[in-house]
This record gives sequence, structure tokens and C-alpha cells, in this order.
Amino acid sequence: MDAHSFSPESAGLRRAGVLGLAAVVTVAGTLEMHRLLSAQGTSAPEVLLLVLFALCFGWIALSFWTAVAGFLQSVVGERLPGPRYPTVDEEAVPLHSRTSVVMPIHNEDPAAVFANVQATYESVAATGHLDAFDFYVLSDSTRAEAWVAEELAWSDLCRRVGGQGRIFYRRRTDNTGKKAGNLGDFCERWGRRYDFTVVLDADSLMDGRTLVKMARLMELNPRTGIIQAPPLCVGRATLFARLQQFAGRVYGPVVAAGAAAWQLGESNYWGHNAILRTEAFINHCGLPVLPGKQPFGGHILSHDFVEAALMRRAGYTVWLMPELGGSYEQPPPNLLAYAQRDRRWCQGNLQHLSLVFAGGLHPLSRAHFLMGVMSYVASPLWLLFLLSGLAAALHDRFFLDPHLFEVPGLAYDAPGALRLFTVSMGMLFTPKLLGLTLALARGHEARRMGGRVKLVLSVLAESVLASLLAPVMMLFQSHFVFGTLLGYRVNWSSQQREDADLPWSEGLRRHAAHMAVGVGLTAAALLVSPGLAAWLAPVVAGLLLAVPLTVLTARASLGTWAARKGLFLIPEETEPPEVLERAQGITEEHAVELVPDAVERVLTDAKAHALHLALLESQPGLSLDTPPAALESARRKLLGGEPEPLSAQEKVAALLDAGTLAEAREQRLTRAVS
Repeated sequence: MDAHSFSPESAGLRRAGVLGLAAVVTVAGTLEMHRLLSAQGTSAPEVLLLVLFALCFGWIALSFWTAVAGFLQSVVGERLPGPRYPTVDEEAVPLHSRTSVVMPIHNEDPAAVFANVQATYESVAATGHLDAFDFYVLSDSTRAEAWVAEELAWSDLCRRVGGQGRIFYRRRTDNTGKKAGNLGDFCERWGRRYDFTVVLDADSLMDGRTLVKMARLMELNPRTGIIQAPPLCVGRATLFARLQQFAGRVYGPVVAAGAAAWQLGESNYWGHNAILRTEAFINHCGLPVLPGKQPFGGHILSHDFVEAALMRRAGYTVWLMPELGGSYEQPPPNLLAYAQRDRRWCQGNLQHLSLVFAGGLHPLSRAHFLMGVMSYVASPLWLLFLLSGLAAALHDRFFLDPHLFEVPGLAYDAPGALRLFTVSMGMLFTPKLLGLTLALARGHEARRMGGRVKLVLSVLAESVLASLLAPVMMLFQSHFVFGTLLGYRVNWSSQQREDADLPWSEGLRRHAAHMAVGVGLTAAALLVSPGLAAWLAPVVAGLLLAVPLTVLTARASLGTWAARKGLFLIPEETEPPEVLERAQGITEEHAVELVPDAVERVLTDAKAHALHLALLESQPGLSLDTPPAALESARRKLLGGEPEPLSAQEKVAALLDAGTLAEAREQRLTRAVS
């Protein structure tokens, strides 16, 4: 452990406070639910209802007490007990370690990627500690056009900032293991040159001062294996994205502070915007390939939880440090893009079920696996709870005397049911209220979010819209969980990051089933009583309005309108940090054109040709990955009498073979001269 590590007693008290209170509240709520259900005897659907209620209520209780812990931690303002923090004199000393900053990418927009790299690079340079950092863009791109555009964007970036020998670009041809495999390849080739490695996502952006702080904390705490700086969502304009940015800025810090307060050195790793102790990561965090086929077998998709557990098993601590700041990412621009990302995370988290009982893991690491699973299983549990409640209500309506209770099937003790419902809703919305309270108490922050009145209105509007969107996400995630259990697996595709309007036809296609569920729930509730239908109205309304909610919140025009009205503003928008402004400016100033034919670009552009061949020569083994049949076909088309269009596979094969490119270019030049 580090010199100033937290004591087991301190950690135990904090965890007992949060977990113990969550358990007590869950037991009390479950007993009250049992009392309500057993007034006239308990049917089989009601037994299932009680079990599902206990699981769902426990999940809410844990989130509630975590937020309370975060609120108290934020009010007190003390640093987490454990890590040794630098003194003023130590902060002025140059870093003696070497840190790599790596960004794995996969068919992303090169302009945005390299703008973020440049802004981060320049921000580090402004700290005076640039000599301690190297930057790597690690491409897993499969599209030829993206590949060539990345090479040109990297070359231009190095020229603009003088980054030769400090900013590196590498593209893999074998995408085994996806992002985790990409990072593993880096560790095998170059990782041992560095003391620490900062992992970014393709949309990540970090302030140089934050990177320096993270490296210095790692230097001072030799038994710290990972430090996670929670990323803040910024940079998108659609209404849906603004809702996420606003919620993350107001409520997110309370939840993150609470998690950090009771998890301490057994916190989790989120896969990006974090610093790793490279040697320990290489030696102890190699990922197993799970037995069997996907979706539960094969390479682990959600690698970050597993790597944190392995790091902790090796005796290193893992810290979540919300106070670091200067850590950013972009949210999905619309609900459908959000759901697409969730589909992959769902399968990855469910894979962790097979690792819960792996040998040697810290109990909290096992808890992280279960919490990750619960973050997705909670949705089908809520759905089953809802359906079980309806089944119980229908059972009581048609098999018991309907005059025995005021709202048949829902609760025999209506005031008691209302109290339990109020407590549940109170625990759900308390994190929002705590976050709002902190923001209002910090006057300068509230002013940068439109003022106190607009801030309160924004919280109210966000809560209403989030409540309407929640039933749709419940069905999406339920579909993902059940689909995974039935053996469906996800495809690895790049995420949608740019703002773009959704057509109404797409909304209708994706939400037709959701609206049908809403109609079915309404009909079933009305069979019991109008009162039950009224209780279900918040859920049903979100499902019936799914199409307009998704389509309208995907519009940047509505997001921009809300911003003009002072709604859903965040301080990073009204007074943007320098690194954010710089990244946006570089993106607009240095747009990267994705040419329609990458091979033509390499053959006709002397700079692109020379650069591409030079990068091929720097990785001599790449040509071995060229599919023979595709290369033969590409050579026939390129070197024949009249060039023919190449398929996507033929383009990649040609771009992997320096000899073919050289012959084809020479042939083109000869024809041009003659």
C-alpha cells in the first residue's frame, strides 16, 4: 500500500455506512411491500412481484446512499484518505517519469480525433512538462478511406506542432481483441518504455494540467495502479446531448464523489481518461479469453472492470478522483446512438458473470462486476416487476371480490402504497436535488448555468424528459439483456458522434414495438380499473410518445434554442476551458477530407504516396496480412489496360502492398507523360 494509504477500519466504516444503510432501507421497503401484498393472501404473481421489488428497490437504495455520501464528501471538501498528494514544492519539480498518452480509434472522423490530440498536446506543452509525455494514435480502422485520411491528418499535425518523434501513428491490420487488443498490442511493442500510460477514447480530450497531476500522483504513490479522472460530457448541440451534458454536470459529481468516498482504493476503471502504471498493467492485467462462443465467451468486451480487478488482485490500488477535473468526452447525439452504445456495453457487462467467482479477487472487485451487471439487468427486472404487478392485479380482479380494495389488484392499503411509492420516487430524485443544491450554493457556477432560476427550470425540465425517456430505455435494455441470453452478439462498429437529425421514418421503425407495448399496458390496466391505468400513466406516456421524443430530441436546432433560452447550460459552455476552445477551433480550421477512393489518393497524390509507403516500411510485417486473392484481383484491376473500380477488400489489400502501389503509380506517371 502507499505511504498514506487508507486504513481498513476507515474503509470499513465508510462502506458499512453506505452499504449498511442501503440494506436496512431495502429490508424495510420489502417488508412494507410484503404487508401490502399479503392483506388478502399472496398469489404466485405477487411472490414474484415481491422478489423483483426487493432487487429493484435495493438498487435504488444503493444509488441513493451513494449520492448522500457524495453530497457529504463535497460539502466537507476533504481529500480522499489514502493517496499522498504533492506539496507546493513538489508540484514545481519536473516530472522524472515517462508517460505515454494513447488514443485507440476505429473508423472515426480524423479531423475531430487529431484536433483533440493537438489540443491535449499543446495543453501539456503549456505546463512545461512536455518532455515527460509521448502521444500515440492507435488505429484499428478497417475502411481504406479512413486509414489514408488518418495518415495525412497525423502528418499535418506533426508538422503544425513540431511533433516528430513525440506524436506517433500506428494502424493494425489484425483487429483481434478490439480496443483491449489494440491497447495490448501497444503494450507489447512500446509499453515498457514508459512508466505510466494514459488511455483515451476517440472522443476524449484532457487538460494538460490534469495529465501532469495524474503522473505526479502516480510518482508519489508507487502502489497505485490506476487513477480514473471521471470525464465530463461536452461538445454536442442536440437536445438529447444537452440533456446528458447538463445531467452529467449537475448530478454526476455527486454520484462520482459518493462512489469515490466509499470505494476508496478499490474503485473502478472506466476504460478511458485514466492513467495506468504500465509495468503493473502489462504484468498483471492480461485479459483471459473466456471459454465458449459469444456472446458470453470469447474476448471480453468490457475490459476495464476486469483490468481494475486484476490490478487490485496484484496488490495495487485503483482510485476514482473526481476532483482532478479537466477530463472530457462527447455524449451520443440521440437516443438511438445511445442505445447502440449500450448494446455493446450490455454484452460486455454480462460476460462478467463468469468472473464473479474468479480466484484471488478483492470482494469489492466482485461487487463491481455485479453492479455492472445490475446496471443493465435492472431494466428487465423493472419490466418483469411491472408485468408481475399487472398479472397480480388481473388475478385479483377476476378471481377475488373486486370490492375488497379501493384500487383492485394494486394495493389493499392505498395510503400505504402511496407512501412506499413516494419513498421510492424520493430516493430516485434525491441525487438530482443534491446536485442542484450544490450548484445553487456555488453562486459563480449557478451564474454560468444561466442563473439560479434557469438552473432550477432546467432541472425540472430535464427530470420530466428523462422520466419520459426512461421507459423506452427500459425496453431497449431489456431487449439487449434477453437478446444476449438468447445468444445474439454485437457487431463492432464505430459510434455515431456527429449531430444529425433523425428522420421520422427511422423513429417509427425503431419504436413501433415500444408503442405497441404502451398500448398493451394501457389496455391491461383498464381491464383492472381506471385507477391502475392512472398509476401506469408515467410509464405508458413515455412509450406512446417514443417517436416524437426521439426525433425531436435528436435535433440540434432545439438544443440551440434551449441554450439561447438559458436552459441546460453548463459552465464549460458559457465559459469554456482553453483546451475545449482550442480543440473546436482546430477542428474547424483543419478539416480532413475523406476522399471517395483512398487508393486513387495514394496513387495520384505524391505526398500521400510517399507517406503511406514510409509507414508501410516502418511495419514490415503488414504485407503478410494481405489476402492473396484480394491482392491478385486488385493488381489485375490496377495494372490492367484500363483501371477498374476496386471493392473495399481490394482497396485494403492494395494499400497493404507497397510493390503494387509503386507499380501502379509508375504506370500512371508513364501514361501521363506519354
